[in-house]
Amino acid sequence: MKLINLQPIHNRQTQKMSCILRPIPQPSTTNKPSRNSLANAIRSGIQLDVSDLDRLTYGWRYRGIPVFAFGLEPTSFTQADSFGLIHVSPKCPTVSNYQGPLWVSSDFSAAQKAFPQDDLKPCPHCLRQLYSLDIAGLLYKDRFGNVTDIDWLIYARYFAGHFFDTQPLFWRNGERPQKVNSLFSADIPKYACSICQCQVKASNWALNPELAVRSELPREICLLCAERRARAVIMASPQAALRAATLRYESLIKQLGSEPQASWAIAEQVVPAAWLPLVQKLKTLMGPPKVFQLIAPQVLAVLCWPSMKRAIIADTPKEAILPSNYSVWRKIEIEQELGLG
Repeated sequence: MKLINLQPIHNRQTQKMSCILRPIPQPSTTNKPSRNSLANAIRSGIQLDVSDLDRLTYGWRYRGIPVFAFGLEPTSFTQADSFGLIHVSPKCPTVSNYQGPLWVSSDFSAAQKAFPQDDLKPCPHCLRQLYSLDIAGLLYKDRFGNVTDIDWLIYARYFAGHFFDTQPLFWRNGERPQKVNSLFSADIPKYACSICQCQVKASNWALNPELAVRSELPREICLLCAERRARAVIMASPQAALRAATLRYESLIKQLGSEPQASWAIAEQVVPAAWLPLVQKLKTLMGPPKVFQLIAPQVLAVLCWPSMKRAIIADTPKEAILPSNYSVWRKIEIEQELGLG
């Protein structure tokens, strides 16, 4: 479909309905749109047809940008009073079979400001899903317990592997996702990470300082801390992220003087960000694991329960001989079993 001047598209059907979403008029401009004009317009909201969106497990994507949906037309599945409901999950019963126009945005606060009269708020079904994820900083509430904001950047970061195809990648809300050619510092770092204080004198561990500045981070920072703290999505390839994580863990052991005990807190701190949804899910099912354990030659268990002889490995070492005395899952296998695939 064609976007007209990258402004919100008016309702495609009748304009007589009293419940039609009406955004605040946007100032017109004669300047040539930048490459990020569409991404910036999406933040406040644009109207599309549901067929324009890529339907994913944990949300929708429009032209590479993660978005949530709202402003659905009344159908047999939706009611007129559902116009202002924010839908995060395509599995939500309200939208699972929906066909027709809707609005999408990548910024809850910006959409609220653009549609002040519609009192946008999360759909109860989608809100239950957000609560079940237990992601720190994802939801903001007022003093009455009402959700006032969803940090969509944190949500997209948590499920970056589902939203984005290109790796390595950098995405900041209001901009188009872009491939990163130099994710790590060109020089072997001679400093400790300013956040975790780990010091690793090896390549492919410290973030490129220029990318750190773009992400509003200290210049001296490791990939693991950058993934979690940037006001952007920084996504490395699975292999690069895992190597950076193991280097950081080795540095942590040196700081502590010994290998830490099994702990979910340690696991959350040292595994790559792409592993965090799985870690969060497993916390409700199993006891704490040890991390980065060699269970056979060339077989590194990212999460391991030695007493139960269970382990979860990355998806890459398919040529390695797995130990016969362990129950071993690859990451993609266990995620699919737990409904995270």
